[in-house]
Amino acid sequence: MSTAVAVNDSSSGKTPINKLISLGLMVFGVIEAVVAYFLVIGPLFIKPVYNQAAAYNESGVTCIVKFFGKTFASADEIANNQVILSLVSTVINIVIIYLIFTGALILLAFFFNKGYAFAKTYLVAIFGTKALIGIIPLMVPFANIRNSMRIFGIADAVICIAVCAYFVYINSIEYADDMLMTPDEIAAMKKRGIQSGIMFVLLTLSMIFEGQAMGALGGGNWSIALGWLEQTQIQQGLVPAALVAVGLIAAVTYVRGADWANFFFFSFGASAAVSNIIALINRIIWIFNTYNPMKSLANSGDEDAVAWIGSNGMNTRWWTRTIFLILALIGTLALTAFVFKGVIKKVIPKITPDDKKAAISLLISAGSVLLCFVLTIVAVTMWDKLLYGGVNLGAMDYMYYTLYGGITLFLLTSMLGGFGFTKFGTLALFLVVLASDFECVFEVFNARNNFIALNEGMVGYNYIIAAVLFILAIVSCFGLIPIFAVKDVENYMYNKRFE
Repeated sequence: MSTAVAVNDSSSGKTPINKLISLGLMVFGVIEAVVAYFLVIGPLFIKPVYNQAAAYNESGVTCIVKFFGKTFASADEIANNQVILSLVSTVINIVIIYLIFTGALILLAFFFNKGYAFAKTYLVAIFGTKALIGIIPLMVPFANIRNSMRIFGIADAVICIAVCAYFVYINSIEYADDMLMTPDEIAAMKKRGIQSGIMFVLLTLSMIFEGQAMGALGGGNWSIALGWLEQTQIQQGLVPAALVAVGLIAAVTYVRGADWANFFFFSFGASAAVSNIIALINRIIWIFNTYNPMKSLANSGDEDAVAWIGSNGMNTRWWTRTIFLILALIGTLALTAFVFKGVIKKVIPKITPDDKKAAISLLISAGSVLLCFVLTIVAVTMWDKLLYGGVNLGAMDYMYYTLYGGITLFLLTSMLGGFGFTKFGTLALFLVVLASDFECVFEVFNARNNFIALNEGMVGYNYIIAAVLFILAIVSCFGLIPIFAVKDVENYMYNKRFE
């Protein structure tokens, strides 16, 4: 029998324990679905419809809830009620959710029992997704989320992560068998599995702490760097949630030798740590170095100000957020330190006479990534100071620094580590930066003209400097050209990656 036939044979991977595991997965899926309905689905989907009907009735508008709305309502019901709410669209949404997360789980458990290889891979995906959904409310401040939902989400996430890790483990064992790995290679893969688990746990805990500390990250829920001056709580939470999602993919692939995961964890751990250090310094300054704290806090837009003024700084929420900020900093520093050694030994350039031209070209392109980031951040900071009269960072600014800094550091270290995808990844980043900085140049010069018109005799040097910095950031983007233009760079990167 050929290998292809054996893989697709329903009995090829079937073992006695598969039946027990698949039965356990099915039971878990059913129990999870029932508990989720009473704790999450019902309160979030069904109850709001009845609450809306109650609100109509309290306001004097007669209203009832029917499954199909007015479609099958009796003549008396239509005559006696001004509004008839339908449940059918809500129920359809619930059915789709259950088909995806419960129906698919039961079906995959069945295929796993039959020995189909693909079932294990998809079970990793579905349990990983379930785990992410469970912990997202700890980072994203969705409305109408109760503590009971968060507790259920945490418990469900822990179980799902454990199951996900189990299937990653058995997939890796089969992969080792298929690749005819030596005992040393298998030991190395097991070591990577342990490392990936530690990295993912550190990142997840850090991002959860980040989400809980969000109110301590700045003067309010805005971003002067992005120009988002409205409430940005959801966007703030989506950043750490997205990092955890990518972190899970990185952790799973790292087990089989995807070294880019190391660079990912290092880069975003380091960028988050730096952002948290800045946030903590500003927090300390906010506490101790304000001349008239009652007056300044009241006008700051910070929701913690109410807590400070109302309780002279002893409000539980205020201190809790500060503690979570410290925990987030500790977590990101620990993550960065854990992967530092593995990353640094790969990014240190080794230049020989034969590859001198390629190595220098790579260093120029990598340097352009860092230079563009530094110039853009300095230019944006100067521009914000001119635009808003002071650098009053909002919580979203720290998320911006974490994301932009993390992407920059990831591309920089990965490029020096020899990963070819960084060429086009950096090009995409530079296109975004070019568009933004190019627009800012005209905005700064227009603002300078308005400033000069209102202040006769003034030159507006600060505006000129800010514009020049934006222009220099744009020019630095062209430092990416050598990595595309020099032929030997690609071979040099390949050899550097696998040396």
